[in-house]
Amino acid sequence: MERSIWNRPFMSIDETILSTCGGVLAESLRVNKEVTLLRTEAETDTLTEALTYRAFIGHLKSLQTENVHNLVAVVYFGVEHLRTVNEHYGRKIGNAVLRSVGMRLSHLLPENATLSRVNGAEFAMIVTDVTSTSDVEELATRMRNLAVMPVYTEEGEVSVDVSSSISFSNATDGFAVLLADASAHIYESESSNLPAVDGTTAMLAAQNGSDDYVNVSDVLRHAIEDNTISVLYQPIFDVNTKRITSLDTIVRVHDEKGRTLAPYFVTAEAHRLNMSVQLTLDVLETCVKDMTAFRKVAPELDIVDICMNGSELGASVFHERLEQLTHEQPQLSFGLQLGSHAIHVAHDEVDDEVADLAALPNVELGLTNAGTTYSEVAAFAHLPLDFARFDKTVVRAFRMPRAKQIMQRMLEISRDNDAFHVVFDGVETLDQVEFIRSIGGTLAEGTLLSNAMNANEFLMRLETMGTSLPEAGPRQAE
Repeated sequence: MERSIWNRPFMSIDETILSTCGGVLAESLRVNKEVTLLRTEAETDTLTEALTYRAFIGHLKSLQTENVHNLVAVVYFGVEHLRTVNEHYGRKIGNAVLRSVGMRLSHLLPENATLSRVNGAEFAMIVTDVTSTSDVEELATRMRNLAVMPVYTEEGEVSVDVSSSISFSNATDGFAVLLADASAHIYESESSNLPAVDGTTAMLAAQNGSDDYVNVSDVLRHAIEDNTISVLYQPIFDVNTKRITSLDTIVRVHDEKGRTLAPYFVTAEAHRLNMSVQLTLDVLETCVKDMTAFRKVAPELDIVDICMNGSELGASVFHERLEQLTHEQPQLSFGLQLGSHAIHVAHDEVDDEVADLAALPNVELGLTNAGTTYSEVAAFAHLPLDFARFDKTVVRAFRMPRAKQIMQRMLEISRDNDAFHVVFDGVETLDQVEFIRSIGGTLAEGTLLSNAMNANEFLMRLETMGTSLPEAGPRQAE
C-alpha cells in the first residue's frame, strides 16, 4: 500500500511548523488580551468605575447604525453644585460623593443599560430595547431617589442633590436627537460643577476640613434660629412690555469668614438639620417686610416667588402662618415654587395639604426647574399648578430640538389654561429673548435683564428706574 501525505509518519519539520503556529497564536492572544485590557481601562472612569464620555458617544454612534428600529433612552443624572461640595468639604469628600452616587446608580442599572460619567459631575445611562417610556421614567425616578440619599464620609454626613432628565430616540429624528442632546448636556453643564482653578477658590478648598464642616452647619443653624438670613430679589420681566411683573427670591447666608453659602447648600443642609420649615418661614417674613417697602415706590409690584423643598407641605405652622399673611396682606400674592424633592413629597404624602395651600387666596403653586423628568412625569399629572419656571439649562439650550420641544409643549399647556403662566429662567443673550418671543413666551429672568439684588439695591433701582427696563434695552451679561 502506497503512503500519502495524510498518513506519513510525523516528522521534525511538522513539529517546527506546529510550534511556530502555536507561538504566533499565543502572542496574538496575549496582544489581544492586553489591547482589550487597555481599551477597558481607557473607557472606564477610574473614580466611579462608570464608562467614560468617549465610550458613551461611541456606544450611541454604534446604536445609530446597528439598531435603527430600536427605541433607545438616555437618562442624565447631574450631581448639583459639586464645586460647592468641594469648597465646603474639600476635594477628597467631593470625590467620595461622586463615587457614592456612581455606585448607587450602578446598583439599580438594568441588564439592557450602561452607565457613563460624561463630565465632572454628570452621569448618563443608555437604555436599549425600550418597550415603555413610562418604565424608563419610573426607573430614573427610583435611581435618583437612591442617589440623593446623604453620603456618610469621614467629615460627617454630606447632603447630596441630583437632577435628572431623559431623551428618547424617535421615528422621525432617530438617534440624531440623542447625539444632539448629548452635546448640549456637556456644553451646558453648570460652571459651578467645574473644578476650582482660581487661587482664592483653591485656597478655600484646601482650608476647608472637618472644622469648617461643623462651623458651616452651625452658621446656618444660628442664621435660621436668629432669622439673620438675607434675601436677594431677581426681577421677572415681561419681554413684550419690558416691565417687572414679579420677583424671584434667592436665600443668602454668610459664614464667619464672609463667604456666601450657596443656595443649594442652604436648602439641602437645612433639610438635613430638620430646619427647612423655619428657613422658609424666615424667608416669607423677610419678603413681606421688603415687599411693603417696594410697594411704597411701585404699588403695582405685588407678586413674590419663594422656593420650598417639601418639608413645609406637611407642617401646620407653615400653613397657619401663610393663611394669616394672606389675610393681613391681601394686596400681596405668594408664588410657592416646588423643587424636585418637594414634588416627590407632594406626590407621595401630602396631597390634601397641597390642595389646602392652593385654595388659599393669593397663593399660587409653581414648578421650578421645569424641563426635567419630574416636571414632565409627576407634577402636571396631579398637582394644582399655576406656573412653571424652566430650568436654566433648558433655556440655554434653546437651539436644541429637544429643549425647544419641551418649551413649546409647556406653552401649549399655558395657552389651554389662561391662569397658567411660564417663566424662562437663565436668559443671558438677546437671541434667547427673540426665541422666547417667537414661540409666544412672555416672562423671563436672567443676567441679561437684571442681576439679583438685595433689598436696598432693588429699592434704589425702583426709585431711579421704576419697574421698566432701560430705554436702551436689555443689558449684556457680564
